[in-house]
Amino acid sequence: MFADHPTAVLVLTAISEELDLDAILRRASRIHYQWRGAVGARIGTTDVVIAATGDGAKRSAEKAGSLCESLRPLAVVGAGIAGALSPDFGAGAIVASSRVRDSSGDAPAPDARLLARALEAGASAATLLTVARPVTDAAEKNRLAASLEGPSAVDMESASWARVAASRGIPYLVVRSISDRADEGLPDYLVACMGEDGAIRRGAVVARALARPSRIPGLVRLRRRTLDCGKALSLFLERFLADGF
Repeated sequence: MFADHPTAVLVLTAISEELDLDAILRRASRIHYQWRGAVGARIGTTDVVIAATGDGAKRSAEKAGSLCESLRPLAVVGAGIAGALSPDFGAGAIVASSRVRDSSGDAPAPDARLLARALEAGASAATLLTVARPVTDAAEKNRLAASLEGPSAVDMESASWARVAASRGIPYLVVRSISDRADEGLPDYLVACMGEDGAIRRGAVVARALARPSRIPGLVRLRRRTLDCGKALSLFLERFLADGF
């Protein structure tokens, strides 16, 4: 199936909620296929394959590697939400990776041409820091921001995608929509809902919220913010991809 479009751009997201896929497909000039969680479409003059890798470093690396081997894409574009580390970004802001780091240090550099294109489309440059667990406390965000230079944001997959693409000689970029500001915290029970593979178990999150009903409004706000960020990111990707590669 993937071999039908060997020059497609591979768009990776962790979970489907991080992109408004329906909105993307409504505006696509053509839908090639929908198969095993992957969608092949044409956005403007660019053929793309959009696929979810799962969240967390382990799952995202394994799935990204499999997709890169199957598709051999022209470029890899990671897309999803992130938490702001520095106060430069409000909720809904679009950031593009000028640098990607994790606990091992810097990942190979993002593609300069793709970054320039993203900035022209309205994104702001930022360092993306990949962590092993959700950063739920504003004080921890401040500590992480102090360890980096310039505007920065945090997520759980960017470095995995970056290393997979770079190891195969595929140019990459990661773009993200800010879901929580630097001064905002997240539900502290998210960390306790992580599985052994580093992914957040959604069922466990819901169960903990239901066990303490006072948590439900916060969880609803978080989901609404995630969906709003997905819409903003989808509109950005349409601009970013429209003119072909």
